[in-house]
Amino acid sequence: MRKVAIFFLLVLGLSVAASATLRINTFDAQIALDNSGILHIQEKINVDFYSPHHGIERFIPVSYKRSTGENITVSLRVTSVTQDGVKARYITRRSGRNILMRIGDPDRTITGTHTYTITYTVARAILFHNDYIQLYWNVTGNNWAIPIDSASATVILPKSVKSADVMTTSYVGYYGSNARGHVATIDDQGRFVFTAGPLVPGEGLTIDMAIPRDQAGIAAPTTWQRILWFLNANKYAALPILTLIVMFMVWLKVGKDPRKGTIAPRFEPPRGMHPGEAGVLIDDRADLRDISAMVIGLAVKGHLTIKEVGADQEGIAEKIRGLFGHAGPLDYEFVKGKNADSDLSDAETTLFNAIFDSAHPDKRLLSSMENEFYKVLPKLKSTLYAGLIKKGYYPNNPERTRKSYASAGMFGIVLAIAIGGWSGSLYLALAIALSALIVLAFSPIMPRKTKKGVLVLQDLLGLSEYIHRAEVKQMEFHDAPEKSPQLFEKLLPYAMAFNLTSIWTKQFEGLMSESPQWYVGSSPGFHPALFYLGMMSLSSGMERTFVSAPRTSSGGHSAWGGGSSFGGGFSGGGFGGGGGGGW
Repeated sequence: MRKVAIFFLLVLGLSVAASATLRINTFDAQIALDNSGILHIQEKINVDFYSPHHGIERFIPVSYKRSTGENITVSLRVTSVTQDGVKARYITRRSGRNILMRIGDPDRTITGTHTYTITYTVARAILFHNDYIQLYWNVTGNNWAIPIDSASATVILPKSVKSADVMTTSYVGYYGSNARGHVATIDDQGRFVFTAGPLVPGEGLTIDMAIPRDQAGIAAPTTWQRILWFLNANKYAALPILTLIVMFMVWLKVGKDPRKGTIAPRFEPPRGMHPGEAGVLIDDRADLRDISAMVIGLAVKGHLTIKEVGADQEGIAEKIRGLFGHAGPLDYEFVKGKNADSDLSDAETTLFNAIFDSAHPDKRLLSSMENEFYKVLPKLKSTLYAGLIKKGYYPNNPERTRKSYASAGMFGIVLAIAIGGWSGSLYLALAIALSALIVLAFSPIMPRKTKKGVLVLQDLLGLSEYIHRAEVKQMEFHDAPEKSPQLFEKLLPYAMAFNLTSIWTKQFEGLMSESPQWYVGSSPGFHPALFYLGMMSLSSGMERTFVSAPRTSSGGHSAWGGGSSFGGGFSGGGFGGGGGGGW
């Protein structure tokens, strides 16, 4: 409390000292609004110097900050400065959010009474509403270090405006005060005149006028003008655009795949590539569909047999019906065939050993993997990616690449919240957050294949094209193999990886008279339609079961940011303002 009291005593002492050396007798402003919306302002400041000074300083804000953190700028251009009617020596410079004018000769001092006339224009200082335009202008500013005996503002509006239709008010006092000033008068020339005074250091005069839009004839800025003004005042708003450009360049450099050639239909998978690897290369992801396709691939190679389990099997009917939600096969049993050998990849061996673990060495129900198989998924995925990297199809793990960019994006969102809270700028926080979302949006497409990987991808896309278009009976492929049960079995796992199981299965309804050796149905005889439904059920069942895990495992609208719709403003609000003193 003592420190606060000392601070206020110090400020009071400086104000008294300043007023003892000079004071403003009159501060008269003439403000003319033209038909283009530009203000032509002339300030006449009559000053008494009681001790030697070089002159006065006058600073006027040109950049304002809304409560949301958005910056608004006006264009201010000083056209002339005189002292006692004679062209004065002065300098102007940008100081923070202000234009600072230092008027006077640094090589000599003056005393007595002198009048300074400052003429300048201001653009973008008019607020547009539905039915009226608003001139909300801080005439004197609230940051003068010296007292002002009297202040006035004379406003000249376009001749098309009827004085009787203009609403006016003014505010007098310290910054934030809503104390009303004198009622505006209209002189014999039809000009609005506002007066105030005396004003102690820190007090100011602010005027607020509502002018009918249809009478003013001033065109509102276009959307593009507003956007350009916003970007000029809020440079950080360009951050998302810059981020988009940078991320696009990064994607071109390290994320975009080498160019693919012409895709020609192929009738067999690339040599040495199992269906899981094929599924990853198609979309750069090791997902559950790829792992399910690998299970079928193991069956086709003779490493396991898949048996449908019907409703007559004891102890599981109701449980599995609830799990799969349909009345087809209630469960599936995997029966071990030949052991894993050198013809299997590391990923296939990992999958095989995960199915036939120490607790289930010879056979296993799919339902028994519920809340268990998810534990091996991370290792299975990393082994899949490692195999593709080893073969030279990827330079880096696609999932790690995605996660690194996604993590950067998520960090950016957290950073946006932190910076927004620290700076008090909603718009800055939004700019950073939007930039982070752009990084996040790029993360899925950042994994890059090698030239070798793209060549293999071409073959896979050709195989996918053949499987997809094989349903069109009139479509003939040159050198295409004759449809047979052997062809069906060979390509079925790859059709699953390409999400084309239903298309591929339906093509062989009239060609297959018995189930493949690795698949045993629960119904007597062979029915192609039931086999198709069984495959669909098996695929969806595996995907759901493989990923299953226990839950315990994881005021009103304001035209101005400071609070001014017409009639609801305060002293020091609006555009203009600033202050000054002697030097």
